[in-house]
Amino acid sequence: MGRKRRGHQSTQRPEKAEEKRKAQFADAQRKLDRRRNIIGALVLIPLAAVLLNVPFGPLDVFGIPPREGWLLVWAMLFGSFLGLTIRIVLERRKFR
Repeated sequence: MGRKRRGHQSTQRPEKAEEKRKAQFADAQRKLDRRRNIIGALVLIPLAAVLLNVPFGPLDVFGIPPREGWLLVWAMLFGSFLGLTIRIVLERRKFR
């Protein structure tokens, strides 16, 4: 019953299929926005640590000075933030 036959077209109405596509897109955008906001908030932690000259760093174990360690973590998080932003914009353009 749940199988589709080859060459058999979907019996859904075009309006219903379009509504479903829009709902899936909105859900995906909401998830990406939430993830981007969380990473955006996390970006502030290493930036604040650099500005406040915190005497310890996340990569002290590897012998990397605190300032450079915090800047490295900030760069990684900021890169993720920018990547998610670009992905959101490109998916919106593709959807329209």
